[in-house]
Amino acid sequence: MKQLVPVIAAALIGAIGPAPAGATPVTWSFYETAITSCNNPGSCALPPQPFVFMTLGLPGTTSNGTATWLGTGSQPVYTGDSFTLTAPPVAQPLTPAFAGNTPAGINCLNGGLRNTICDFNISWAEVAGVLTSVSINVDAINDNIGGMAGKGPFGLTGGPLASDATLGGCSATQCTVAGFWQSGLTVPQPMPEPMSVALLVAGLVGTWLSRRLAT
Repeated sequence: MKQLVPVIAAALIGAIGPAPAGATPVTWSFYETAITSCNNPGSCALPPQPFVFMTLGLPGTTSNGTATWLGTGSQPVYTGDSFTLTAPPVAQPLTPAFAGNTPAGINCLNGGLRNTICDFNISWAEVAGVLTSVSINVDAINDNIGGMAGKGPFGLTGGPLASDATLGGCSATQCTVAGFWQSGLTVPQPMPEPMSVALLVAGLVGTWLSRRLAT
């Protein structure tokens, strides 16, 4: 009996395990669930569901920052944490490594490839695994997320889009889409208090004894 209790306790502690050290990267995905307005209704069709329109990768469960670029001839300005934005108008994921379009002179006015970035203005705030605010404006050669006059940025519940091709189910038109941000985090289970562990051990021992006596 004396040998059994430590073994059971060790097994319980091993199963519970220690909390992981360090920050856990978080990827937020925006699920588009509706097109709430369309300048040309015949040109808008909601993509097959579920549909992830874009993702925002952050370095931990609490994070904030900004990213602003006014276009060719200026330098991007980044504050706060690092980030990774993957969105249809951007050929490669946008990160603070982006230092402006090269070669110099490429911009929206002079033309370029469809995924050439024209400018962006992005900010976010995340607290304890909850995305409390997000504002995304990205302009590319043929596509725009947020930023359209009078309609504001792309936020927590969606926002305006514009495309000369197809973006979020909107083809060659301007529209507004709705949805929600979802992270891949699982809900952490709380560590049992020392007394709870002791009660679990006692319960297991009691069950073992009752079975022994019954045989």
